[in-house]
Amino acid sequence: MRKKYFNHLITLLKDISIKNKIFIFYIIILGISLSIFTLLTISISNKAITEKAKKNAERELTLIDKNLMNLTRNFEDYVRILSTENRLQNQLEFVRSNSLNSIENIDVEKTLKEVISNIVEPNTKMVAASIMSSKNILFDIGYADKSSVYSQFNNPMINKVIETKRPVWTNLFKLKYRYGSDENVFAIAKSIIGRNTGSRLGIAILYIKETDIASIYLDNILNESDKFFILDSKNNIISTQDKCDLYQKFDENKYLGRYKLNKLSNNGSLVSNIDGRQVLVTLHKFDKLDWKIISTTPMDEITSENKGITRLIIIIGVACLVFAFVASYLLSYTISKPILKLVKIMKEIKQGNLGLRADFNANDEIGMLGDGFNSLMDRINKLLEQIYTEQRLKRESEFRLLQSQIKPHFLYNTIETIISFIKLDLKENAIMSAKYLAGFYRISLSKGNDIITINDEMLLINNYLSIQKLRYVEYMDYQLQFDEEILRYQIPKLTLQPLVENSIYHGLKQKEDKGTLVIKGYKYKDCINIDVYDDGIGMTQDKIESILRGSSENNKSPDFGVSSVDSRLKLLYGKEYGLKIESLVGQYTKVTVRLPATEL
Repeated sequence: MRKKYFNHLITLLKDISIKNKIFIFYIIILGISLSIFTLLTISISNKAITEKAKKNAERELTLIDKNLMNLTRNFEDYVRILSTENRLQNQLEFVRSNSLNSIENIDVEKTLKEVISNIVEPNTKMVAASIMSSKNILFDIGYADKSSVYSQFNNPMINKVIETKRPVWTNLFKLKYRYGSDENVFAIAKSIIGRNTGSRLGIAILYIKETDIASIYLDNILNESDKFFILDSKNNIISTQDKCDLYQKFDENKYLGRYKLNKLSNNGSLVSNIDGRQVLVTLHKFDKLDWKIISTTPMDEITSENKGITRLIIIIGVACLVFAFVASYLLSYTISKPILKLVKIMKEIKQGNLGLRADFNANDEIGMLGDGFNSLMDRINKLLEQIYTEQRLKRESEFRLLQSQIKPHFLYNTIETIISFIKLDLKENAIMSAKYLAGFYRISLSKGNDIITINDEMLLINNYLSIQKLRYVEYMDYQLQFDEEILRYQIPKLTLQPLVENSIYHGLKQKEDKGTLVIKGYKYKDCINIDVYDDGIGMTQDKIESILRGSSENNKSPDFGVSSVDSRLKLLYGKEYGLKIESLVGQYTKVTVRLPATEL
């Protein structure tokens, strides 16, 4: 059904005049462009507002961090002051050195309460304070229930305070009062060390209400839907607006949607979809106590101010669309006449009149189009001639290459070698030579295919070298090292044989002692490289250049096979492919074949 409708639409377009086609297409293009522009503008506007909201949220949490830092430092200063107070230390020295009776215990507790009162009462944010002696006897002010304090300051916590030697904060806990009520508080404790003796006298403990911590961020709430959380190192909620959430694990599904808390491991923001509502979530780490400060704000409250901007953008877009409608009609009418004239000329050229050219007496874009059309036709005629010439040269090069490679004297020499082996009663060598010769010519013929796989080319070269090694065992050895992954790629037939033959007769055979020929194939970047390396007599740079241009200077040169391979590869694949020769006189010669990595 869709295909039928599409074909019907194509038929209608074919019957419409060029003027109407231009008009319709301009309207479609401009309509799409304006729609995209409008959507992008709205999107960019929303994105800008969102980014601004993110930065404001991050700045807000940074400010909360600073206020929280000031608060914690103040309390740490208070606990340090309390732990170094003279009267307090003297009383704790007395408690440590003596076993107190009931009257002495009351006097000590009275003195300690006076000292604590001087610290606690001026500071309205401090809910209570306690002193724990070195014998774990607890003295407090603020009517705190000692059992709730002992539940927090057990032996592990006491040891931590003693070992740390600096103020230590506890997690959130409920501090009970002797008159029955309780309070969510944090405690800060500091070990008391005697000034004169250096011995441990006890621990000073101060308590701060969770509501005093919460007041730092409650003043920054602008919308009713905004939420703030402070989490401890285990992601438990230790401060928030809704006190029912205290001591609970932070619910990632509820407040982060599909994200996890570790996605916000560093200070930053993200927008999450929670129950179909976009929410901006911002995190800031309070490194001092290993806390996390998190704020969540619904995006619809952030972007509400953008709705008016969106309406204005839509109105402007509609006005531009109407203007584009009128302009496109005038433009299609102006353009259609000369284009129809050019179409008429093109129809005549299609009939075979390639010499016909456009003749526009205009200096505008239509005139430039006519000039470009004429230049294009001239270029096409030149390219046709060039393609014809290149194809002719390619076929000639292939023919000469096959002539130069499948030489009758190789066949004759091999047969004579086989006969010699038989006369010398080396029947095994004769059989192997015949087998290699058959394999060589079977792949060489390749059912007339000019392109074969690298695997077949490797087998062909192996057969060729096996015969040569049987003939010239005293001066030649060889190795084939082809990566498995390149064997399926294509290569022109008989690419390597001229290079190998050249290495044997002009490199290794001229050497006084036995030499080695190594053929290595591998993939380099997006190309196939095949190195033909011999440790023969080498050659000079002038000789290398002479070999590579041999195909254009002397087709009868003994090096013509090498240059013919280079020419053939460039014709088939482009000038960036072909041969590269490196050599050092008296040491080595390496010919690198560069091919595209194309599967057969």
